[in-house]
Amino acid sequence: MRCRLSKQELNDVISSQLKDSSNEVVVLSKSNEKDALDVLGDAFKNDPMISWVASVDDDDPDKTNKLLKLSRYMTAFVSNRLIRGERGCALGIRDETSELVGVMAMAPSGCTANIFDFLISISRFGVPPMYKEKAHYGPTSKQRLNLLGKIDAARRENMKETKRWIYLQSIGVKVECQHGGKGYGSKLLRTLNATADFLGVSIYLETESEDLESMYMHFGYNTVEQLKLCVPGDEREDSALTMYLMRRDPRQIEAN
Repeated sequence: MRCRLSKQELNDVISSQLKDSSNEVVVLSKSNEKDALDVLGDAFKNDPMISWVASVDDDDPDKTNKLLKLSRYMTAFVSNRLIRGERGCALGIRDETSELVGVMAMAPSGCTANIFDFLISISRFGVPPMYKEKAHYGPTSKQRLNLLGKIDAARRENMKETKRWIYLQSIGVKVECQHGGKGYGSKLLRTLNATADFLGVSIYLETESEDLESMYMHFGYNTVEQLKLCVPGDEREDSALTMYLMRRDPRQIEAN
């Protein structure tokens, strides 16, 4: 029986895929960490999950800053070790001025996150902002954040019979670059799909937007589960968050 997909295998194939490519996609490293985390923080500041966790009132005059702060923290917490190459790898895409505008972080199945990842991220970024600034976020914000653990549990359950696969941890493009027909996110996703097809492995991801679910379906992903998250007793209008858990199986590559 083949072993789980390793970081080295993933890195080798991605490097090979990009070697003769003339597009803007590049492999990121530790030196790119700050810029990459800035891109992801900006990309997800309007994300439904960030808004749900923050639970900030719409009439709060500082809502935008609070969401951006939480977005930067959450994306850095989960993606920093992938961008640094410690537990996976990350790709970036640059615009015509060579500015980093999109980032995709992924982990092979052989690098499953554990308690050490949690402790390392805590040491680097501290505790979540709602633990330090309780009055700045909603009354159920901490409980909502804790509920995200159910997403990890669902991932393990959905992929327990699959040894070799890639987890798409995050993919994001700066808000100002998401429109205009540049297709930055699509180029990143196509690179990942081509890598998975070459390796003959599946890809797993989560999204919390019906629009993004439809977009991923266009790229060959199928929804394997809808996960509804809601804190018991939470009576706010936005109390429930629906996550779409998706998978793409490899396509056979035709011989030349």
